[in-house]
Amino acid sequence: MNGRGYDSLSWRSRWEERYASGETPWDTQQTPPEVQSFWRSGRLPDAGLAFDLGCGPGTNVRFLAERGLTALGFDIALQPLLTAQKRLAERAPHCRRRAFFVLADVTQLPLHYAGACYILDVGCFHGVIPERRKLYVECVAHNLRSGGYYHLYAFDRTPAMLANPEGALFGVEKNEIAERFTPWMEIVEILRGQPDPYPCRWYLLRKR
Repeated sequence: MNGRGYDSLSWRSRWEERYASGETPWDTQQTPPEVQSFWRSGRLPDAGLAFDLGCGPGTNVRFLAERGLTALGFDIALQPLLTAQKRLAERAPHCRRRAFFVLADVTQLPLHYAGACYILDVGCFHGVIPERRKLYVECVAHNLRSGGYYHLYAFDRTPAMLANPEGALFGVEKNEIAERFTPWMEIVEILRGQPDPYPCRWYLLRKR
């Protein structure tokens, strides 16, 4: 699907079908240890506004809300958001005034200059088609406050992806994160993750 033919509704249908199939290996119902470690580091207080882009069934939104943040999860598909609301009501009803779920394309967020202190993306950006990534970056940069952190998990773009006409749209090129985000942010650290199923990295950036 190229940029010229991009249709948010078609993209939404694609993800609704994926969730309906039950093939959702990313729904581990566990917040990644890298995210937990960040919040144990004391870089930010347990307060303020946080976003989770491509939040799926809301595990990380719940984690952030339980720490005391106001957490907004965004996803293009409705089905995982309904699951997120159900799990929140069952497992953390005391967080319902701090955790919210929004049906939205991450390249067209309905908020601007929100002043978030933390924006998380666990595997969403690397699935955004290249022609839409500039819009995604602008959404992050405009909604993150000065001194706030952007935390990203992304697959490297591999030869196997490039050999697949559809897969060639996915993954992150070498130095792509620095090139796209450093006009607004500085890279704090890059950690290599365990292949899952591709080589991957955790990126932590801080807005200037």
